[in-house]
Amino acid sequence: MKLFDLQTLGAMRILRDGEFRSLGLLSHRGDRLLVAFYDSRFTHRLVQNCDVSCVLTSSVLADRVPSTLAVAIVEDPQAVFYRAHRYLLQNTTFYGEDFPTEVSADAAVHPEAWIAPRNVRIGPGCMVEAHAIVLERTIMGAGVVIRAGAVVGGEGFEPKNIDGRKEIIPHAGGVRLHDRVEVQSNSHIAKSVFGSCTEIGEGTKIDALVHIAHNAQIGRDCEIAAGAVVAGSTRIGDRVWIGPGAVVSSEVRIGNDAAISLGAVVIRDVPDGQRVSGNFAIDHGVFLRLAHAWQTGKTLPAARSDSA
Repeated sequence: MKLFDLQTLGAMRILRDGEFRSLGLLSHRGDRLLVAFYDSRFTHRLVQNCDVSCVLTSSVLADRVPSTLAVAIVEDPQAVFYRAHRYLLQNTTFYGEDFPTEVSADAAVHPEAWIAPRNVRIGPGCMVEAHAIVLERTIMGAGVVIRAGAVVGGEGFEPKNIDGRKEIIPHAGGVRLHDRVEVQSNSHIAKSVFGSCTEIGEGTKIDALVHIAHNAQIGRDCEIAAGAVVAGSTRIGDRVWIGPGAVVSSEVRIGNDAAISLGAVVIRDVPDGQRVSGNFAIDHGVFLRLAHAWQTGKTLPAARSDSA
């Protein structure tokens, strides 16, 4: 697909035509990305993202776009970008061909579960309990368990002001659950926005009433306890513990073997092996010393570099 092919969506002046194979935000990765650039504060993201090939932008910002990238000038880059996304989803096979749902012969699907009739694959040894819902573009490996009432592949939450109206942007991606993932009752895993997958790694266990937002990438053998929220485009490593009621903000990176204490609110990256606590979450050892000082009225002990 080229920028030239989008001219039917509205007034557009193409400075340099070029090919794109995926859509995304300036912080996203992808194959020859088409992006919208409408805020000069994020020039660094545009310049640093080597996956971008085509840019929708305004005449004011056009000179900030690297000369190696294809550029189209439009009046409202964000609106045209999401118009393009909707058009590609509804009128083309840009985001993939439809296929009949495939359920392995030895999968156990309860008769009161609902499986979308197309664009679902359920692997060998899977179990889907009563009143669970598996929606389009969900791919399940071997031995995946979906407990009663869970929803996999639901629409994500991406409200935008488009042409003067608040709209929820339709999601074109899917959900991929690798082997031995388990999703407990009444949890929700949202599909991704632009054609890739929200992904849950092999052996990860997700407790009841957990929400995993669009584009999240969760590693192997993680444990996510009841009521936790993992926001959009978060990257979580392997063997991570996320405690009950914890919240991980969007686009945060959580390293391997990290631990998020119960009720913690994580708004910045957590390195490998660190345990964080509190609202907003800080190193767990620091949190304990702060709590002790507050409870006892004593002077805060000198900071240590290690975690308790």
